Amino acid sequence: MADADLSQLHDLALPPMIGAWPMAPALLGLLALLTTGLLLLAFVYWHRYRANAYRRRAKTSLAALARASQHCPQRLQELPALLKHTALQAWPREEVAALEGVAWLSFLRCQAPGVELPDGLSDLGYWPALRVAALPLSERERLLHAAHLWIDQHVRP
Repeated sequence: MADADLSQLHDLALPPMIGAWPMAPALLGLLALLTTGLLLLAFVYWHRYRANAYRRRAKTSLAALARASQHCPQRLQELPALLKHTALQAWPREEVAALEGVAWLSFLRCQAPGVELPDGLSDLGYWPALRVAALPLSERERLLHAAHLWIDQHVRP
């Protein structure tokens, strides 16, 4: 009798599997918030990348100048012009273009307070080529390093 009863049993009827769509409203909201956040983060990164394009160009020019000055130390006279060009990309021309000498060096120091700029940087472009060539290697490297730090760390208005 037990065998007859078991043969009449059927498997349990399971409900259909729950699908992934449509999602719960809270999950949809969370997904929308996450997508919006990622898009905003990408926009901020893209904007910062484009705003710092002048820094990347200046660093490339500075690296080329450093390589050239190893063979021809007089090329170091181009360093103040490179810094002036970089500053003109970030500040209004009226504010930067007329600066020279001590005022120019003071401006550079104010824009990057943590960078120690050598005093000779302000008038390096006006030195005779022989004086620039006579600079010791450590002083040339110090000038190039200070310029690199200024390009990296100056604060835009």
